[in-house]
Amino acid sequence: MKRRDFLKTSIGASTLLSLGNYVLGPNKAAAAVTIDFQKTLINVMLPGGADLRFLLVPEPGSAYAAKFWQARSDIYRFNAQNQTKYRTYADVWTNLYLPTQDAAGNTFGIHKNAAWLKQQFDLGNVAIVANVIGSDNRRHDHSQLIVNSGDIKTSQYIYDRDGWGGRLAHAIDTANTVSVTRDISVFCKGIDPTNRNQRVIHANDTRNFGLSNGNGNPNSKSSSLARALRGYYEAKRRQVANKPAAWPYHKFLQHEESLREFGDTYNARLESVSPLRPDSLQALFTAGSGNTLNSRDFGLQCANIYDAFLGADLFQMRIASMEYPGWDTHNHEMSRFETNIIDLFGAGKGLDTLTQALDPLGVNNQLIYTFNTDFGRQLKANGDFGTDHGCGNYMILLGRGINGGVYGEMFPASEITGMTGQTRYDQLGADIEGLTSFDQILSRVCDWIDPGSGFQVFPTAMQDFSMIEAGVNLDSIFLV
Repeated sequence: MKRRDFLKTSIGASTLLSLGNYVLGPNKAAAAVTIDFQKTLINVMLPGGADLRFLLVPEPGSAYAAKFWQARSDIYRFNAQNQTKYRTYADVWTNLYLPTQDAAGNTFGIHKNAAWLKQQFDLGNVAIVANVIGSDNRRHDHSQLIVNSGDIKTSQYIYDRDGWGGRLAHAIDTANTVSVTRDISVFCKGIDPTNRNQRVIHANDTRNFGLSNGNGNPNSKSSSLARALRGYYEAKRRQVANKPAAWPYHKFLQHEESLREFGDTYNARLESVSPLRPDSLQALFTAGSGNTLNSRDFGLQCANIYDAFLGADLFQMRIASMEYPGWDTHNHEMSRFETNIIDLFGAGKGLDTLTQALDPLGVNNQLIYTFNTDFGRQLKANGDFGTDHGCGNYMILLGRGINGGVYGEMFPASEITGMTGQTRYDQLGADIEGLTSFDQILSRVCDWIDPGSGFQVFPTAMQDFSMIEAGVNLDSIFLV
């Protein structure tokens, strides 16, 4: 954020009027703060190549389900106990999947560890787009770069480039991208080659944000150093106030002042509306809490997103970046996938807890989640109780502005037919056929966030509509 924009925002923040009081923690005084929440995108990257054909499966009893089980049974039957427990696909369905139906009445299963995702689908808040193609090169680094940049033609190793989140922030013009991950991904980076992070705020620890004033333990070395540095820079600014405007160190000193003022303003906001995080969010990353996620880092990301919305106007946040790694399931896919998916989509877990915490703020009606991953996995199990790198996959969009349902053929008949008697499920290396390009979907997401921005973020997609599965109307994926 530019310093002049920050100062204007800070002044505005001090004059906010009350839209309604809300209590964000037990026994805490109600805080009167008005924030005009605008439509906001949260992009959740799943590095490693998530096999969403494990999350979403066909109902038993069909020819497709028979082929699915024949090709993938090893994923479920990786030890003697599971071989006894899951003798048939009906056993797997009964024990592991929650039946649900699309608008056409077709039944499919959502893994029981994703009970919150099923609930949201049944409420009409989830769109599942089938047969999506992003990257087809099967390499993690290049595929992640393609997905984060939103450019299927992007060259390998080119990390100094813009991402589709950064381009969206530029298209909105007054927006920033807030990253709550440990590192800032290409997704966030902007179009200015001299400063890719100009519209990025890194908020990976929102309760330790900004520059320290040294107000902690007065006897600690870190507090003493922070107080000394604060005094040094204040004195230095007075000392050099008469230096020529072109003096090169002015910018450095102004940068330190802006960072300190911005951090102080944001910390004051947190103190006024939520001195402590809601216990439910704190529990997600606190060891021994009873509801700690398998990935405590993702739990902290959820808490950071909540805090970022408390300062959404200060951050000018319209885009946010989250990440849950660990989806490279070449072996023992079942145990690894189930551990990951419960953190993301489990009832009372990561995103469910975040959603409940955000509800009193009125944010959720203005919020859309997109879930992206490197690539899909192959249709057939690989012999190590997992699946290898593939291409086609599903894409999941989640939010109350979604026109929920399944877009595309979830379990294509073409995968179980073949001229020589061999189907795609019989062939090692065979993939879900990619029929809809991921940028066709994400361009519609951008247009929902800010009408007309899809063309600026994904100009190629908006000129060529050939990569959309026949019969799929992506223009209906959001409610009017």
